[in-house]
Amino acid sequence: MTLQALWCAGLLAGCAAAQAPQETSTAPAVTAQDGPAPYATAEALLDALETSTKGLRDFQARVIYDRLDAITEDRERRTGRIVLEQAGGEPPRRRFAIAFEQHIDAAGHASPQRQRYAFADGWLVEFDDERRQAIERQLVPEGKSLDPLRLGEGPLPLPVGQRAEEVRRRFTVTLSTDPDAALLRRLTGVQGLVLVPRPGTGADEDFQEVRIWYDLRTFAPMGVQARMKGGDLKTVLLQEVRVNAGLDEKARAALGTTVPEGWVRDRRPWRSTQP
Repeated sequence: MTLQALWCAGLLAGCAAAQAPQETSTAPAVTAQDGPAPYATAEALLDALETSTKGLRDFQARVIYDRLDAITEDRERRTGRIVLEQAGGEPPRRRFAIAFEQHIDAAGHASPQRQRYAFADGWLVEFDDERRQAIERQLVPEGKSLDPLRLGEGPLPLPVGQRAEEVRRRFTVTLSTDPDAALLRRLTGVQGLVLVPRPGTGADEDFQEVRIWYDLRTFAPMGVQARMKGGDLKTVLLQEVRVNAGLDEKARAALGTTVPEGWVRDRRPWRSTQP
């Protein structure tokens, strides 16, 4: 995968930053009868999401990621887990990882796939367990900091977990209809936003639009759909969402960026990663 193909890692980690500070969030999404009413405007939902970012320490979820090729109409699926850890400061120090465990090809054949992408302290590391190799990419010069979720700084500038005013400046934002993708149809008690990049913001180079659906009770992101400039459609479903529940040993290991001894190591400092 290239950096552009890592859109789901950046996007999901961004979604994670828009969580309410509850201790856990494993309950199913609410129904219209027992849950909060939908917001009347996109602006009101944006403001609520900004408020909900306070107090986030960690986030975990199971991930199902579908990609539909616009030309061949082939569909592939990956499953895995995403982990985010956030420390204080302005901007906060964030580490995130997405670890894929299974790949399902266009013919429906499933096979194990152990690939992991981890970001920390300005470095994005791609681990391939099968080949026992790692690619380390430094995304900012030495001594500089980078918040991978802040607009215009991360490898994929995405407007989630950011100030509502900044989102409005970079994107046109409207309310979304209910999700109709097969992967997302079972979601209930959610409300979505449609984010269309404004020209010259960076995100407009890759994305036509991004739709994100949030659970109205917990503000947890439950589904994401992104239409790319080339027409590819990428869909993500989050399950078993846990917020501020603490990270176990497995989750902390996923966040690690140390390359195991004996692996082939391709290290690309800042200078060599620039055009």
